[in-house]
Amino acid sequence: MNYSYKRYWEPSTAQALTTSLGVGLVGQFIIQPLDMVKTRIQQRAEGIGIRQKSIYGGVNMNKIWRDIHAQGLGMSGFYAGFDAALLARGGYLFIRNLLYKIIYDQIKPVKPSNDLTNREKAALGAFTGGIAALLTNPFELVLIRKQTDGAYKPELRRNYKNVFNAITSIQQNEGKNAILKGALPNVLRSIILNATMTAPFDYLNERMYIAFGDTSYNRPCALLFAALFGTTLSLPFDNLKTRLQLHWNDPKRDRLQYNGIFRMIKEIIAVEGVTGFFVGYYPYYIKTALYGLFTIYTIDAINSASKRRAGLEEWQI
Repeated sequence: MNYSYKRYWEPSTAQALTTSLGVGLVGQFIIQPLDMVKTRIQQRAEGIGIRQKSIYGGVNMNKIWRDIHAQGLGMSGFYAGFDAALLARGGYLFIRNLLYKIIYDQIKPVKPSNDLTNREKAALGAFTGGIAALLTNPFELVLIRKQTDGAYKPELRRNYKNVFNAITSIQQNEGKNAILKGALPNVLRSIILNATMTAPFDYLNERMYIAFGDTSYNRPCALLFAALFGTTLSLPFDNLKTRLQLHWNDPKRDRLQYNGIFRMIKEIIAVEGVTGFFVGYYPYYIKTALYGLFTIYTIDAINSASKRRAGLEEWQI
């Protein structure tokens, strides 16, 4: 059958990677202050015992925000470790999306109108996200330490000059494998966040389309609910990651002593209770939802413009 219009368009691998990387880095800039507040809350809440009776962790999000601002650095105080954040986010997105695109193109049905199921997309996203998280763990380690360094007394600060100085210093002082600190919970967090964000979002978006039609509220509502699932299930691993990566070699500097992830879990339950795993919930949820909304709508706008340039009709976009 001969159609007078172009029937299909999808971005090339290079286009997809460039778009996701650029949008992702801008998104990281937007959410960096929230990530900073989340990490400082996790740092302060460790081992505070009886005060740890809510997901505030005994530390109010607004108080942390005011304390950082009161240091006299202005908004720049919220961007401590931003160089490491860019490398962590950029490396993660490049590796994850490259692997995702390669595998997706290999296993998807031949007909372009077909697609992978929601479960298959979630599994693929979890697998590729886990690999990307493992490979970018050194940058995550540096990010966490640079974000929290300003909260220590001057004599206790690590004072890393930049990302690569930090990695060199960590390997010299803590061993070559120290750059993998927190890798296991980091990988598990990424796997869970990818799986619990992708499948619920696609499912809820589809169900809302069936129930309410093509409205402008479907996607943001679906994403906000998906972010709720992702935050609740992945935050415990984010807390474990932060604590492992902040761990000192000198036992006098740590409130709680850990010799492994299972001892850490035991200590959190004993000293802080189950809610200790959910410290920093509010900024973590807000940054997850905000990042998702920004990236989805921005990438959609870029792809729509590309489809118009490729000659697709307006009803096809």
